[in-house]
Amino acid sequence: MEKFGNLIIGSLCLLLAGSCQNSNNMSFSNGLENSPVVGTFVQVGDDQVLACDQKLLTDSIRLPLSFLTEEAEIIHLDNRDEALVPVRNVIVSDNYILVWGKDQTPFKLFDKAGKFLANVGSFGQGPGEYQLIYDAQIDETGGRIYLLPWNARSLLAYDLKGQAVQSIPLPGLVPKGVFKANTKDSLLSVFLLPFDYLPYVAWTQKFNGEIQDTIRSRHLAIKPDFSNEVYSNKNGADFDVSLFVFWERRPDSLYHYANGRLNPRFTMDFAKKEIPIHDYKELPRHFLGSTSVEKQLDENNFTTEVPADFIMDKESLKGAFYKVENDYLGNLPIPWFPYNCSNGYYTANMEPATLKETLEKYLESAKDIPATDRERMQKLADSIHENDNNYILYAKLK
Repeated sequence: MEKFGNLIIGSLCLLLAGSCQNSNNMSFSNGLENSPVVGTFVQVGDDQVLACDQKLLTDSIRLPLSFLTEEAEIIHLDNRDEALVPVRNVIVSDNYILVWGKDQTPFKLFDKAGKFLANVGSFGQGPGEYQLIYDAQIDETGGRIYLLPWNARSLLAYDLKGQAVQSIPLPGLVPKGVFKANTKDSLLSVFLLPFDYLPYVAWTQKFNGEIQDTIRSRHLAIKPDFSNEVYSNKNGADFDVSLFVFWERRPDSLYHYANGRLNPRFTMDFAKKEIPIHDYKELPRHFLGSTSVEKQLDENNFTTEVPADFIMDKESLKGAFYKVENDYLGNLPIPWFPYNCSNGYYTANMEPATLKETLEKYLESAKDIPATDRERMQKLADSIHENDNNYILYAKLK
């Protein structure tokens, strides 16, 4: 799932940042209780939409990772040659860890202890093979792993031993898409990047290809440009979906797609000012987002400035700009490890040499690490060899 186009690679990842990198006006908080109310419900047709007022986001707080998650686990993946993985994407489910990148390495399936179980399919252009994958899902109940390639015309399906089973035909091209598959009911919902030459932005179908409902692109249609993205975090029962548009910025929403409707759930009120680059994400108890501005690198290439990340509580409607500290590891600052909050878990994929160096430098420089944390971190650092396979940090979202 290479989620970032060439214009913005890596720049919109939410990053862990420890206390040594926080500005002096950033206060520490165990929650949002002292933050202002920044959200209000707005009636849009038949829907109550939660809108965050950008101008009310004035506070900056440091949140411990434990505010968002249960106890974190750090797993060393199997060191066998066939188990080696890139520093890229991770999905964690009840019993499995699925890791993949953008190179020619196939998807790797592990158990929750890090034991290598199987390659899922293989890299190539033949039946059951793939190259670039945009979205993936583990359906443990149905005993399936699903992969959606870029420019897909079918959803690839595998069993939990990594063997290809019957692919699911799609009614049209999916340049970039996210999906939710229900093996038990043989149902598939797809939300895609709605290029203006494509008729639909979403549909639900049976696995045999029979269409149940469709949603036309209409006002969501965009010009063909792969710097745009489509998101789904799948942190609950609902199929949450949103578009990220780099150039054609406009007011938009995070939706729940169900029963033939896109139900708007969250949006930003930019107070008629110039709309910045932004995205939205949904956690079980919060909405997250980031805003940024583009930065031109040369005549043909653009990136973005470091984003300002914000959080809003779904119940209290309080919110703030924030950074997250990894309080499970002595508030260790690891800003270069991109993390993901999806499928009910916080996850980070860490390269061993970088992790070891980070731990050792932090243990040497930080003076206020609790003794129990220091001992645990030193033990972890001593156990890491630079030729190890990667380490996966995961924590279940609250």
